[in-house]
Amino acid sequence: MRRLFPMVVPLIMLLAACTPSPQPTPGSSTSSTAASTPTGTATTGATGEPSHSPSTVPSNGTTGDGEPLGDGDEPGRYAYRCTSLDASPEVQLSSLAEVWAATNYTRMDSCEVTYTGPQPFEPTPREAEAISTAAQQGSSDDGGLAVLLDVLRLCTRVSDESGPGGFEEAGHGPLLAAASLCPDAPQGKIIAAWAEGTRMADGSHLVGDTVQPGKYQLVKQGASAADCRWTVAGTGGAITAEGGLPEAGAGVDLAGGQNFTSDKCGIWGKMY
Repeated sequence: MRRLFPMVVPLIMLLAACTPSPQPTPGSSTSSTAASTPTGTATTGATGEPSHSPSTVPSNGTTGDGEPLGDGDEPGRYAYRCTSLDASPEVQLSSLAEVWAATNYTRMDSCEVTYTGPQPFEPTPREAEAISTAAQQGSSDDGGLAVLLDVLRLCTRVSDESGPGGFEEAGHGPLLAAASLCPDAPQGKIIAAWAEGTRMADGSHLVGDTVQPGKYQLVKQGASAADCRWTVAGTGGAITAEGGLPEAGAGVDLAGGQNFTSDKCGIWGKMY
């Protein structure tokens, strides 16, 4: 018997370990804190902290899909009524981020911007900086709102860069402000090029003043590009180079102090 006892004890312990533990009966709950709530609403979990559906409550600086909101305005502070180049109906949006993310962004013609924030208008520090950069004179009676609205418009979508309301007519100050306010816009690099003087349209330009020196090429032909004519004049007014569309495509060298004139060509961009 004494010989069998050491074998019996391990056998009993093995059988006890293999015995299944009791399971809850159907319909019972393992937690008394769980509650059923509609999707997209806040709930209180076991920790007592509210939880939110990520589809309705974005984290700081992101959309509901986790995408960055980007630079520009504060969502809900402005309204954007955008028209399209095709027959699509106009859309009403509430932030630059929504404009940039719109599925028809590349088909937009332009956007009208309206201030919808608290009255009277008081610019945020970032807006005040944009107004100061864009304004040619001191603050106006509206606190610079009209200036800021034009800067925000430049940040939306400009389909014709040199047409009415395009970058060519915007002025250096508003372009600088737009380049600083919305560098992450889909057209951010184009806005910056106009602001820096590495992109220009038809007209007369003093190299080193309104445009940077360098080699320029016609990057976007105008409607009458077949009749394109351009000239480069030295400081004394004598023409040092001239040509038409073929030469415009090859590139034109511009040095500081020269005067460059373009007619019916289109938009020029600095190559290097």
